[in-house]
Amino acid sequence: MRFLTVRGYVVLITLLVLASIGVFGAGVARAQDAGLHHATGTFEVTMTPGDEEQVEAGLGLSRYVLSKTFEGGITGTSDGQMLAGGPPGVETTGTYVALERVVGTLDGRTGAFLLAHRGDVNADGYTLSITVVPGSGTGELVGLSGDFGLTITDGVHHYDLAYRLPET
Repeated sequence: MRFLTVRGYVVLITLLVLASIGVFGAGVARAQDAGLHHATGTFEVTMTPGDEEQVEAGLGLSRYVLSKTFEGGITGTSDGQMLAGGPPGVETTGTYVALERVVGTLDGRTGAFLLAHRGDVNADGYTLSITVVPGSGTGELVGLSGDFGLTITDGVHHYDLAYRLPET
């Protein structure tokens, strides 16, 4: 069994702490929009190192395999790949990118879609963007677009997918 590298733990803990205090904005008030829907709920996530961290020229790179189970507005599972990088031992600097395939139902519509992640941590602050990959919706989710917000409260991952689907 593989364990997270030091860099992996630092990135994961930093992102979890920031999400738990709402830095990533899932609870940010959004303007009312007639075509905008919200799917909310919870998910469980497992991160497994895909490779040992590689450090070269003073920078580390790590790869992780993601697995999630969703409940609420999204019901189903996801799998994905995450890359994290930055200077080893520097807890306040780093970036991760990931692609995740979600398969299941969204507010009762069956299909699949991709989520694209990018998170940055530096001395100036933190940013996180998770969006539906344009054109990735399948089945009853063809034409899906949206932004995925997350918070962590008492160790529970909460999501709010603000999305649009073409009228059927």
